[in-house]
Amino acid sequence: MQSSDDVAAAVGRNVRALRQQRRMTIDALAAASGVSRGTVIQIETARGNPSIGTLVGLAAALRVGVTSLVDGDAAPRVVVRRGAEAARLWSSAAGSSAVFLIGTDPPDVVELWDWTLQPGDGFDGEAHPMGTQEVLSVLSGRLGLRVGASEQQLDAGDTVMFQAHAPHRYAHAGDGPVRFVMVVLQPGDAGLVAPTNIAEAETPEG
Repeated sequence: MQSSDDVAAAVGRNVRALRQQRRMTIDALAAASGVSRGTVIQIETARGNPSIGTLVGLAAALRVGVTSLVDGDAAPRVVVRRGAEAARLWSSAAGSSAVFLIGTDPPDVVELWDWTLQPGDGFDGEAHPMGTQEVLSVLSGRLGLRVGASEQQLDAGDTVMFQAHAPHRYAHAGDGPVRFVMVVLQPGDAGLVAPTNIAEAETPEG
């Protein structure tokens, strides 16, 4: 069991790191958590053991669980998401699909997707916040990509990176199915990401 000093040091280190990751000032964290500015400073400098209520308030403001605040283990975080846990968030009558494989929490969002488009299918993505980028790599088949007024044809093995603040379209452009992996990169100052606007889409435009 950790000593009270060890707990205070772990909480201070974790609160400060999470606050900085979320680009929050001490005043902003104090306001969001309902904890005084002085208390936040004391906690970050390990000069006191916070109450349970204070920990709960800080955890909520930082969008983590209390465990993330008191965990004294400095080992790198490793998150494994098994294939059975992947979420199919879009599909079409033709058998096309977009599977969300894994992603990070805000403020800096990274998402990994696995897409399959059947012949005749396509998907129209709305503009993301300024600063968002997408990286696509075609695994098999041929993909048609339109970003704003720019159009590209991508074959298996081709990779593209583009700024996604303009409307964009992925479309089948060959004979057999096309499969590609996609990474969405959205920094915290671009705002919260809506995963490729899939939630709003039910059917593709062919």
